Amino acid sequence: MLDDFTPIIHHLPGRDTRIYAIGDTHIGAREADIEGLKKFIAKIAEERDSYVVLLGDLINNGLKDSKTNCYEEIASPSAQIDMAVELFTPIKDKILGAVGGNHEARTKRAADLDPAYAICLMLSIGELYRPNLAAIRVILKRGNTKNRYALLLVHGKTANKKRQFSYATDGFDAIISGHTHSGLVEKPAKLVFTSGNKVVVKPVISLTATSWLSYGGYAAASLYTPSATSSPQALVLEFSGTNNHNGDIRVVW
Repeated sequence: MLDDFTPIIHHLPGRDTRIYAIGDTHIGAREADIEGLKKFIAKIAEERDSYVVLLGDLINNGLKDSKTNCYEEIASPSAQIDMAVELFTPIKDKILGAVGGNHEARTKRAADLDPAYAICLMLSIGELYRPNLAAIRVILKRGNTKNRYALLLVHGKTANKKRQFSYATDGFDAIISGHTHSGLVEKPAKLVFTSGNKVVVKPVISLTATSWLSYGGYAAASLYTPSATSSPQALVLEFSGTNNHNGDIRVVW
């Protein structure tokens, strides 16, 4: 397994490119929208210039000592891994990077086995997995023209934790996370003193992906409020056609 600070570099065709954020699918939970996920994956498989990043909690991974009631799972943790591999196989060549989540971390703590890494290995993309955070450089190239984009993947914690974390990062165009199950798009900005002695405002997209869980179960019992589900946001990397331009990014939801 490669460490968190080994970057992932992708060279893609010089066209506008869409990257969907998928996390918190919780495969194995009774509330998981497996049919919706299947339909979405089939759609991505057919789209040109569409890719995905995986944000952890791909499986529910209910253990006997976790908050999740393991007796209510629709499949065992090992079967959940197989289900995830089967679901994501049609788009395994479109996955740009992946990180683990707190549900997979349950098994890491108990037995030093990482289910999220196992899923990536079975998809033959083990080199694209990072346990905690993944720095991804996407380079869109047409002829001699290149546009560069920098993305940071994390599973996430609370919204406030993510805001604090964003202040500690630099050089990224977008920070993509999940965990809270509440879809959110923010655009904080930083003042940057450039090498050309200019002070500029640099916006950073902060995207928190929706979950793939229908409302009920643990969320209802814990009095969490319902939120949008099975409705992944996408980053659109816009190819400018101007060499060495750090391309613009917008969000589609």
